[in-house]
Amino acid sequence: MDTDAHTKVGDKMPAINVDESPGGAFSLTAQTGKVVVVTFWATWCGPCQIEMPELEKQIWQKYRSNPDFAFVAIAREQDRDTVLHFRSTHTDLTFPLAWDPTRAAYAPLASGGIPRTYVVGRHGIISYQGFGYAYDSTAAIGRAVERALSEK
Repeated sequence: MDTDAHTKVGDKMPAINVDESPGGAFSLTAQTGKVVVVTFWATWCGPCQIEMPELEKQIWQKYRSNPDFAFVAIAREQDRDTVLHFRSTHTDLTFPLAWDPTRAAYAPLASGGIPRTYVVGRHGIISYQGFGYAYDSTAAIGRAVERALSEK
């Protein structure tokens, strides 16, 4: 059980506004009407390093061309320079990377560890919430994205 979570499936996703690369800024409000995957990670997080290539291949590459889909990976407690350096050394990851140096985006969601991933439906409701990494977590995220995309 994830005792550090401040939200649950069925809750309205709190507002998220972060700077990202590439693109400048990410606002969850601007994604209304889309299915959005939001994942929190860090450059020092071992499980995150395992999960991110899977998210790239199984989620981002599969759905990136869908106009009803958005994705952002937010580095918790890390700054722009750290994230941009990470991007320059991990060119295989093409999804948007963002930074949350003060936990402003993360704090309303949880107080504990990462990776932590959310699938947010078209109306801003959390349809999937996952913590940590397991061999089947990316598949579960994919199923949640499929379900959310099928809902109008």
